[in-house]
Amino acid sequence: MNEKHNYVDCDRCGHWQDDRRRKEVCEQCNNTRQTIDPKDILCNRCGGPQRPLGTHNEQYSHGLEDAEITGGYDSYHLFDMTTYKFSICEKCLREIFNQFAIKPTVIDRLGSTDGPADPWAEDQEMYEYRVWKDAGGHHQAYLNRKCNFVKDCPNRAEYTQLISNDFTESCCCEEHKGLWGYGNSKLTKFIPNVLKPFL
Repeated sequence: MNEKHNYVDCDRCGHWQDDRRRKEVCEQCNNTRQTIDPKDILCNRCGGPQRPLGTHNEQYSHGLEDAEITGGYDSYHLFDMTTYKFSICEKCLREIFNQFAIKPTVIDRLGSTDGPADPWAEDQEMYEYRVWKDAGGHHQAYLNRKCNFVKDCPNRAEYTQLISNDFTESCCCEEHKGLWGYGNSKLTKFIPNVLKPFL
C-alpha cells in the first residue's frame, strides 16, 4: 500500500462472509479490506475533496477520478509519450462544461439522447434548481408564498404538495401545476407555514 495515504476500512466488502471473499474480489480494496481514506482523494483543479465526504457514497469514485491522458505523435500542448494523471471533481467538471464552446452530449439514464431540443440547457437548469434549493431558495419561496417548483418563479403559490397525505413545503402556481407528476403525491390548496403546526 502507498504510504503517503491514510487507509480506512472498506465499506464495500466489509459485510462479506469469508466464502464470498474467496469467490469474489472487491473492486474497491482488492480484498485487503482497507481502502484509501476518501479525505486523501483530492481534485487537481480546486484542491478540494473528490468525493462526497460524510455520505454513504464517499468510498465510491465520483467525477473524473484517476484519469490518464498521453500526448501523441506531433502533440504540441502535451508531450509525445508523456502521460498525465489527474482527478477533477464533479463541481469542477460542471464549471468546465459551462466553458465549453460545444456543450457535452447529455445521455439520460436509459441511454437515450432523445428528449428536449437542448438537453444540456435542461440539464443545467435542473442543476441550478438543485443548488438554489440546497441554498434555501425553495424554503424561502414557500415562506414568501411563491411557487418553488421552478427556481425564482415570481408567481403566487396556489397549491401545496401532499405526499401520502403528509404536508410538504413544495408548492406551485397555476402555470406550473401541469408539470407536477409524482406517483404517491397530490396537490391541494396552498397551505401556508402558519397553518403547519395545526396539521
